[in-house]
Amino acid sequence: MSRFTLYDGRKRFSIVCLLLTVVFVGVALRLAWLQIVRARDLSQMSQLQLTADLVQKHPRGRIVDRDGEELAVSIMTGSLYADPEGMVDSPESAKQKPQRDVRRISADLLAPVLHMDADGLYKTFAGGGRFVWLKRTMEPKEVEQVRKLIKDNKLPGLHFLEESKRYYTKKRTAAQILGFIGTDDVGLSGIEYQLNDVLKGKDTKYSLMVDAAGQQILGSLLNDDAQTVKKPKEQLPTVYLTLDSKMQYVLEDAMDDAISRTKARGAAAIIMDPYTGEILGMASRPTFDPNNFGKYNPDTWNNKAISMIYEPGSVFKPIVGCMGLTEGIITPDTIFQDDGSIRIADRVIHNWDGEGMGPVPFATIIKFSINTGMVQLGMQLGADRLISYAKKFGFGSPTGIDLPGEEYGILYDPKMMYEPDVATMAIGQGVAVTPIQVLRAICAIANGGELLQPYIVKKIVAPDGTVISEGQKHVVRNVITPQVARQMRDMMEKVVSEGGGKPAAIKGYRIAGKTGTAEKLAEGGGYAAGQYIASFVGFVPADKPMYAMLVMLDTPQGAFYGSQVSAPIFRDTLQQILVAKGIQPASSEGLPSFEEMNAVGAKETAKQRPAPQIQLLPDGKIKLPDFSGIDMRLAAELLQQGRLRMKPYGSGHAYQQRPEPGTEVGEGATVEIWFR
Repeated sequence: MSRFTLYDGRKRFSIVCLLLTVVFVGVALRLAWLQIVRARDLSQMSQLQLTADLVQKHPRGRIVDRDGEELAVSIMTGSLYADPEGMVDSPESAKQKPQRDVRRISADLLAPVLHMDADGLYKTFAGGGRFVWLKRTMEPKEVEQVRKLIKDNKLPGLHFLEESKRYYTKKRTAAQILGFIGTDDVGLSGIEYQLNDVLKGKDTKYSLMVDAAGQQILGSLLNDDAQTVKKPKEQLPTVYLTLDSKMQYVLEDAMDDAISRTKARGAAAIIMDPYTGEILGMASRPTFDPNNFGKYNPDTWNNKAISMIYEPGSVFKPIVGCMGLTEGIITPDTIFQDDGSIRIADRVIHNWDGEGMGPVPFATIIKFSINTGMVQLGMQLGADRLISYAKKFGFGSPTGIDLPGEEYGILYDPKMMYEPDVATMAIGQGVAVTPIQVLRAICAIANGGELLQPYIVKKIVAPDGTVISEGQKHVVRNVITPQVARQMRDMMEKVVSEGGGKPAAIKGYRIAGKTGTAEKLAEGGGYAAGQYIASFVGFVPADKPMYAMLVMLDTPQGAFYGSQVSAPIFRDTLQQILVAKGIQPASSEGLPSFEEMNAVGAKETAKQRPAPQIQLLPDGKIKLPDFSGIDMRLAAELLQQGRLRMKPYGSGHAYQQRPEPGTEVGEGATVEIWFR
């Protein structure tokens, strides 16, 4: 071996050693950099790669009636989405021949279940992307069907996210009050909107350890700072409304019947506790099913009870009467001359029937709703006092009820009022109000003078039973003295017992009320020919009121006077409620005698007939029992169990019915029962 060859070998060896040393030092420095300098950052990166951040949705809080009966509830269900880029078979499956068109297969299989067009679905999948919603908040049955399709057909790229789905258990009942939610679980109207922050749970994030495919590693949860992060659970508060479901059902049924009979364009009805301001029932027509609100005209979402403004007509007369009594201008015995019509400047105002009664006391003016007497009182009050008192009674401003969408109403500027304006306002024209404003003002007469703020949220209760907030009686102001209130109550009672409100009378009960028929405003100004607002407002019992109620019909066809169309609704609705609530009549007039009751009781005892029962059939029909011998209260309770409507005749115990016992009827059917 030559000297040069040996030298070259040593040189190469030295170079290799040097290179190895450089590599070793480089690796050592790199390791030191990664394990010491970058250790914290790399640890976090590793953790992020091994974990998936997920969002946990929570079901909305419940809405229930005053007794806890559910009106709106939520469950967690699946929302289906697609990952179009992932809708291809895995490499192992791709080896199969012929290769599957996963997108076409998925579209054809999903379309019947989702009730969607297969070609439309395929276009969605072919459009690419990593995320596209297919159907939100599916029914649990649909979720199971789709899961089975995915599993049985090994369809990649289809996934579920858990979301909250809202159910309105009584369908159309109290629809405008409850409102509805959007697809993102956000309240869009009614209580759902008003209390969205209370009812909607906050989205919470949690992390899970996953493998390279993004699947959760069984039995492992991310340990963060020695704290195990588990999938959070949250319970939300329950909102109790002041509504009474039984009253609400009767009210809703009465509204449906009224619309069917009168062909009215719309309607509203409210039942209120005149001493507390609690709303016990509220219905508006036309209506909708909040479970499928998108299928209805948006006009049906409006709550006419708080948002419709109209001229009230004669139901406003008791308010004007209270003004005159308070100012000392009149007493119930003050005499007015009624000639059937009266001229104020260039305007001639007639009585509803065109007839005059001559000299009559003011009590008769109210009893028979005489326009000429009210005009004379209005002219004595004048524009300033009329408007001032109207504002005092709450007209021209919202009542403050805890529902969205309440209107203000409209009042004149007294400085802009001419004599005919004063005259027409005294008879309830030329002033625009809402149904809730009218009922609240009448309640001030019923309760002795207190103008209350109506409310519909009774309380909000935390999951542990703690009451977070509670609705309470709130007196806005005293508007009249107890003496004036008593005088007007007496006059309004005679409206029903002797005057134009007789169709609202319920045998054995003292009813106070007032009819109203007002010309309807035309869109272009003036009044619409042949179009009227028919209403009735009153309370029962007249001396110690428990329930105050207003019925308003918008443009009824045929008969249009409040006494003809609205008063009977008031009567039929409250009669069912009084019987169902066990409120005893004030007198025995028209009711069975003691001997008759004993005779019926003896007859029933002799027969030893078991109490009748409502029979619910598998096809959803109801088989009617024999109601003979039972009292009106029990009959009403039985019919409510089957969601049937009772039309009673007379008082006492049942002796005849239509349809006959054993007849099968559908939900909502009317059963006529005669009592004696």
